[in-house]
Amino acid sequence: MEPAMTLDQVSRESIESILKGHPVVLFMKGTRTQPQCGFSATTINILDTLIAEYATVNVLDDAGVREAIKAYGQWPTIPQLYVKGELIGGCDIITELFEAGELYGVLGIEPPDNSFPVITFSYLAVAAVKRVLSRETELSLHLSIDARWQAQLNLGPVKSHEIRVYSDGVPVLMDPNTAQRADGLHIDVINTLQGTTFVFDNPNAPPPIQQTKSPDQAH
Repeated sequence: MEPAMTLDQVSRESIESILKGHPVVLFMKGTRTQPQCGFSATTINILDTLIAEYATVNVLDDAGVREAIKAYGQWPTIPQLYVKGELIGGCDIITELFEAGELYGVLGIEPPDNSFPVITFSYLAVAAVKRVLSRETELSLHLSIDARWQAQLNLGPVKSHEIRVYSDGVPVLMDPNTAQRADGLHIDVINTLQGTTFVFDNPNAPPPIQQTKSPDQAH
């Protein structure tokens, strides 16, 4: 048996202060927008699917924090997810809870109702998707809309927890949370200097927050 990892009082109080200040905290390698390891990236993708706001701590910024959090929870790897001060686990456990539908309860959110949304594609978008699928016959088209209403299409293998819907003959796979956010979604394409880009018109998304100009900025 490996000896228990030790933790000094100052480090313990620092970690507890972080945990008390945020209901959901992920200790990870990198940041939410730029994870620096595959396990952290996978965990971020899952959390982004479910909740819009949570705190992250980049253990690569401070080797002391990296070792301290391992000792605090007696958990030897990173990332580590804490909810209301309780260690939930690392990437493998978070993935298992998500695919089993149990992570909703852990995070204190309502599970989706597994509805089948109506999604439409423009003629050009259908043509673009079919061209890609004709070349990548082993992969499927996946739609994701995270808790911040950011939508994207990507190719990948089928996952057991996903819902499949058809639009204009195109099969689209998505997780139940995306399905709940996607009803009425219209997908089009535009051509830019960087190439063809998909654009999403989602009637369910909240309007963007308007930035109020100060009197000095107004003209």
